[in-house]
Amino acid sequence: MGVVDRRVFEARKKAFIERLEREALQERVDGDILPLLRLLNTHPDIYTTSSCSGRIMVAEAVRPSYSKGRGFRPVAKWHHPVPAELVAEAVAEVDNAWLMVRGAILHLAAADAKTAYRLVEIGRETGHKHSGIIAMNRGGIFVEILGEERLDIPLKRGGVLISDVDAAVDVANKTLVLAKLRLYWLAARLEAELFGREAPSSEEIRRAVRRAAYCLG
Repeated sequence: MGVVDRRVFEARKKAFIERLEREALQERVDGDILPLLRLLNTHPDIYTTSSCSGRIMVAEAVRPSYSKGRGFRPVAKWHHPVPAELVAEAVAEVDNAWLMVRGAILHLAAADAKTAYRLVEIGRETGHKHSGIIAMNRGGIFVEILGEERLDIPLKRGGVLISDVDAAVDVANKTLVLAKLRLYWLAARLEAELFGREAPSSEEIRRAVRRAAYCLG
């Protein structure tokens, strides 16, 4: 008998789908990734838990960390390229500020090992190199697909600006755009591999990403 209990899997899938749709109505779901999440949830052996298409964040911290209780506080975040003026407004609110970019992250549950390993393979094939299986229990085999884009720029320390905000935001926006392109590559391969939909080949998308990276500088 496998680790995953199909009845538990189905019950949790139903609960997570209901939560996703409830939060979507409340506009609490990242719109850039919502269509992909809804598609993945139609697969009989997959459901999604928490995901993000990539984001830019201003955080109050002496040093960047996501550890709770370590003096880290998100001040503002965006799932799209952001004007430097908005970042400057957020930075003005705090004494110590970092500008951070994170690529896409998807958390999914699979009903069996074959599906879980295929999700990991597709993640890694599309440049989400830090993807892997992170847990397993009766509710599923849990996969994290994680983009490699990451940027941490110190903007302000002790109330004094130490970086050019305009230049930092320009780099952050370009990094986020590349992260979004990588996510669209992932989405195309998932649609082709898991749902039999027509999609550009990985090589075609890889060339497009490289051209975009060249244009962005």
